[in-house]
Amino acid sequence: MQKKCILRRDQAVFMLSCYMVVVFNLGFWLYLLQHVIFRNNVILWLSMPIFMLAAINFFMQLFFWPYLHRFFVPLFLIIGSAVSYATMTQSIYFDANMVQNIIQTNPDEAMAWLTPRFWVWLAITGIFPAQWYCWGVTVKFAKHWHQELIGYLLNTAISIIIITVIFMTAYSSYISFFRNNKAVNHLIVPTNIIGSVVKTVYNAYDSNQPLQRIGLDATHQVQMHKRLLVVVVGETTRAQNWGLNGYIRQTTPELAKINKNLINFPHVSSCGTATAVSLPCLFSNMPRQYYKSNLAKHQEGLLDVLQRAGVNVSWRDNDGGCKGVCDRIEYLEVKDWAPQIKCTGDGCLDESLLVNLRNVIANLSDDSVLFLHTIGSHGPTYYQRYSEQFKQFTPTCDTNQIQQCSNEQLLNTYDNTILYTDHVLGQLIRLLQEDESLSSAMWYFSDHGESLGEKGIYLHATPYTIAPAEQTQIPMVFWANDNFIRTTNLNIDCLSQQAQQKSFSHDYIFHSILSLMEVTTSEYQSQLDIFAPCRNKPTESGNKIASN
Repeated sequence: MQKKCILRRDQAVFMLSCYMVVVFNLGFWLYLLQHVIFRNNVILWLSMPIFMLAAINFFMQLFFWPYLHRFFVPLFLIIGSAVSYATMTQSIYFDANMVQNIIQTNPDEAMAWLTPRFWVWLAITGIFPAQWYCWGVTVKFAKHWHQELIGYLLNTAISIIIITVIFMTAYSSYISFFRNNKAVNHLIVPTNIIGSVVKTVYNAYDSNQPLQRIGLDATHQVQMHKRLLVVVVGETTRAQNWGLNGYIRQTTPELAKINKNLINFPHVSSCGTATAVSLPCLFSNMPRQYYKSNLAKHQEGLLDVLQRAGVNVSWRDNDGGCKGVCDRIEYLEVKDWAPQIKCTGDGCLDESLLVNLRNVIANLSDDSVLFLHTIGSHGPTYYQRYSEQFKQFTPTCDTNQIQQCSNEQLLNTYDNTILYTDHVLGQLIRLLQEDESLSSAMWYFSDHGESLGEKGIYLHATPYTIAPAEQTQIPMVFWANDNFIRTTNLNIDCLSQQAQQKSFSHDYIFHSILSLMEVTTSEYQSQLDIFAPCRNKPTESGNKIASN
């Protein structure tokens, strides 16, 4: 009779994790070999095996319990083997979409993919190990449940500590690698399997959630003069490098020349440190302190309320989508209004947002809010965010491996992106100034900031509670022509004083835009309206903004 291999629980988990790191992740290691040069990323290469082992060990702990492990381990071995073959031979990224594809695949399609090589790989690396585990391995658990729990917590804590230490020690290398290779996590087995299945289940649940409507009482007071508000949503621009804020360099020379009716807000904080958080948050009726992302996904926002009130609303995008905030309004990408524009694989220059805009404005029939979503200073390829004429600060960092550049190169390149953003905003204001009969205004604010190596931190998306000021402090500028100021009864001197003396945040956006467009609704809160303290009197039509 064959003698069984007797292992303690922690030994079994560790051996399984090592097997997965070495065998099931050959596709990941091949990707790393092809995309990351060893001599330039020694720390990443040396620490990645330990990092992955700790991460997989952490996940395996979740499934290693008495009796349950007899089901989960063979399952992971067989499915992991199949997925690893796909990632290794065909560089297939296993995500929620791939799970959906598998569910919907017909037998003919499946058989075309299941080649003899696949079956050999599955047998050698999946089926035989799973069979051996079932019949040839005995896993010993602690006699008492509390002892087992302590062991589980101890092993989990060790994995978390190792992951944290490695990540913090080589933060710049890891953050750059995963930013530049955003889908690479879908190559890592079995975390890609676990994550994809969980996401698929959640998507099935999430798709059935009803949309919660807000602002059902919203109305809009039409003025004699057609009114246009252009809201420019910036990307990754931080307040510290904004010329109008007193930065050592004049990175906003064109805006600085606009002496009339331009208000700069030097003390503004963002709702999040990443676009996927900030955009839904700032356009929702929830302040950051009480913001719930799951609720925001299934609830109308500012754009819906404006449209319901009768305001014409549209969104022009140059930054990969609006993260759900414009799902129910007119949405256009660069190719929709300017198919002739030639863009690189990393996006288009923001001046493309202004193409044909003059004609669009001339043909507006109602009061309108136009949202322009820029790519701004999005990293790590900062050098691709501006045209050659704005390469004024040199030497620059012309690579996506920003941690390899000097501080001077990185700062120069980032400041050039702001120079270009300043130029785009200057062009937009000059375009709006052409039609003096139109009541027009422009409001610019960034979605979040950016770290440029301070304290070893790069890029953004650091958790808000520990995020540095570079990621949360953003620039904000408002400009309006005389007609807009008159019809909204704004006291521009008062607003300028408020901007310098008070601190603001994304929390004010929802209510302030309702105010500027004279939309009356019970959703409006005057204490979160930037412009409310600087209104001279009710507007010409006698309409007053409702307040709670």
